[in-house]
Amino acid sequence: MKEKSLSFSQGKGNLGRNNRNYKTQNADSKRTKDNVVFIKHDLGSAYEFLFSKALEQYNSRQERSDRIIKQTYFEHLFGDKPSDFVKYSADKRKSYYEDIVQIGCMEDSGYATEDYNLVAECLTEYMKGFQERNPNFYVFNAVLHMDEATPHLHIDYIPVGHFKRGLPVQNSLSRALDEMGYGKGIHTLSRWRAAEIDALTKICASHGIHPAEPGKGRGSMSVDEYKEYRKIRDQRIEETEKLKSILTDAMNILSELQNKTGDILLQTEISEYRNRVAELENELSELRT
Repeated sequence: MKEKSLSFSQGKGNLGRNNRNYKTQNADSKRTKDNVVFIKHDLGSAYEFLFSKALEQYNSRQERSDRIIKQTYFEHLFGDKPSDFVKYSADKRKSYYEDIVQIGCMEDSGYATEDYNLVAECLTEYMKGFQERNPNFYVFNAVLHMDEATPHLHIDYIPVGHFKRGLPVQNSLSRALDEMGYGKGIHTLSRWRAAEIDALTKICASHGIHPAEPGKGRGSMSVDEYKEYRKIRDQRIEETEKLKSILTDAMNILSELQNKTGDILLQTEISEYRNRVAELENELSELRT
């Protein structure tokens, strides 16, 4: 079997770049026609499809006008209109998540190498099974880039969770992972990624590719890409640690209030804060790897 590295990383999210709405420096425009677009839905329309009925149900149950959400669900969460870039809510939910999947590197699987089309076949097969494996991740945009140094996938999705309080359907990574069977806590995202890498490994094996041992360095990234990655990673770790501290303090305050009043609303808020902390811990765990 041929031995190749498997790369499964979290992307920053840039739909315009992924869909080649404009020229990018590291892409060969002559080969852009070879890119494979699996799914290309408008982000705003995706949110409307996923959450509009839940929003209507929530509003219909409200007896007080000040509790009615008069905006779209996206605007309610992120305070803005949908855009190509990832937006963050006040509790650090992302408007969408992106994973980048690659097999091999420029030297053994890049353009003009013997295995260039082979790894593209493996990635295509992997992508075609992604939605079935992950029913709580609504994939609204997915493209296989064949116009850069090495074929790779950009998969953009919205995590969907179901709740008894608040909106019955919400954007929630922790709840989506739990409902898909990965449990709760700081290791849920790692368990999910391990399952996806296992799926990719089996596909590669059926095509005569054996995964190489994971490297500890920068892999197939260029020096500039790796520097940018480290910079973003360090910033995110710092921001996440600060927010975790803030949320922990808030949970303590809410817990004290709950003990005094037994208010059901406060219990709900505490539960929501705990869910957000779990999501942040998941992201922090991935950023540290």
